[in-house]
Amino acid sequence: MIIRGGENIYPREVEEFLHLHPKIVEAHVFGIPDARLGETVAAWIRLNDGETVTEEELRSYFKGKVSPIN
Repeated sequence: MIIRGGENIYPREVEEFLHLHPKIVEAHVFGIPDARLGETVAAWIRLNDGETVTEEELRSYFKGKVSPIN
């Protein structure tokens, strides 16, 4: 569990959502230390061959579907 500013975030739930994205083959979500929030969310993702994805594309994918993580 990642505790970010008092919010409990379960990496597996985020990973499962990332796996639904058509460009993503593999995803691993983890917490990293953050001076202000205690922890922040990070993800390592592997895309399908030949695919690219931007941070903005992923933010749009999450928007309105899960609690904000930024």
